[in-house]
Amino acid sequence: MVKQRLFSAAILTLFVGFIFKSNSYATTASVATLYTDGELAFVKQGDVNSHFRVIFIHGSPGSKEAYKIYLNDKWLQKHAELISVDRIGYGQSPHRLDASLDSQADSILPLLAKDKANILVGHSLGGPIALDVALMHPDLVQGLVLVAPAFDPKLEKPKWYNWIADTWLVNVFLSENWSRSNAEMMPLSSELNKLSHKNWLSLNNVPVTLIHGVDDSISDPNNSVFALARLSGKSKKLVKVEGQGHFILWDDPQTIITEIKAMLSSIPPVKSTNSPSSK
Repeated sequence: MVKQRLFSAAILTLFVGFIFKSNSYATTASVATLYTDGELAFVKQGDVNSHFRVIFIHGSPGSKEAYKIYLNDKWLQKHAELISVDRIGYGQSPHRLDASLDSQADSILPLLAKDKANILVGHSLGGPIALDVALMHPDLVQGLVLVAPAFDPKLEKPKWYNWIADTWLVNVFLSENWSRSNAEMMPLSSELNKLSHKNWLSLNNVPVTLIHGVDDSISDPNNSVFALARLSGKSKKLVKVEGQGHFILWDDPQTIITEIKAMLSSIPPVKSTNSPSSK
């Protein structure tokens, strides 16, 4: 009976919570939207002369406006250049389905600066995408903050409601964002399996902070436990937050901002090196 109630709560959180959060935070940005050569949309705030660039990557569905609280944080604005992206498929980026973690990561590579320390912040599906970016170019990523991420292939197999939403009868009634989001969820386990077989040892010198709400009913907290076990090196930690669920990104931003501050304070500026490009 208890398991049934928890399961029902998880479903309610998924379908009602996401809608509520999207309406609350996906507002129009007050700054100009920029584009990479690959047409990835992003906004930029903060100190462009800073030695640090923080790149925020949203989950599924989502948009660059999901990080509005962080982009407007005075301390972060003063100490770093802040960039929030619309992943491929969402916001003002091309509206096409791209469920490949590698392809999503590739689209973000042009935003890695060659003359700054790059810190990637990813929420939910943005977490494995951020880590994949770091695996592709560990020399260009100086830190990762992963919030309520999905990493364990066994925990991220399609749920029964994903299968139902994938049928024509239900899919026709879904919004474009929700249809695309569900399509991203269907192969996610397979994508995470590919990610788990990459060489994570290359991140030994990259500080990684995992943050997970203990009550997360959408992305099981054991996803972060899985990632922590795969990571080696000294600067790896998992912050478990009591009383928080999957929407910790908005419900407890100070905890996350505190961890971003700590990472920025611990990483020295980098010297100019070759990179895909610097915007």
